[in-house]
Amino acid sequence: MTGYDAKKFEAAALAGDWRAAVAVLSRSTGRPEVLAALMKPDAHLEVVLGVLGRQSVTPEHLAWAATFDNAQVLGRVLSNPKTPVSLVREIRDRVADREEDIWVHLREYADRILARVARESGLHGG
Repeated sequence: MTGYDAKKFEAAALAGDWRAAVAVLSRSTGRPEVLAALMKPDAHLEVVLGVLGRQSVTPEHLAWAATFDNAQVLGRVLSNPKTPVSLVREIRDRVADREEDIWVHLREYADRILARVARESGLHGG
């Protein structure tokens, strides 16, 4: 394919081509129904990261991405300022008993976010 043909790339993405899906997600003009169709429980890692990388990412997109058991994805969810505090807590609690370094770092990051939120809200003596 030469150039970007939205209809061809969308059709390929909806047929399961994750590379086409990433191309579709990289465009700001993507149709919301295509984005919704790409948000599957078994989406390719690059598709999940593509959704998270969109400027128009919503708390609903973040909640969907948080269902994946992947430290890179969960780190991106935590680092997004649109992520609700309840989702930060949920992620922290979900990884609390994992001992591998990546999960320990993720849990510590979530704790720092929650501490900052508490400080900035004036709660808990902050």
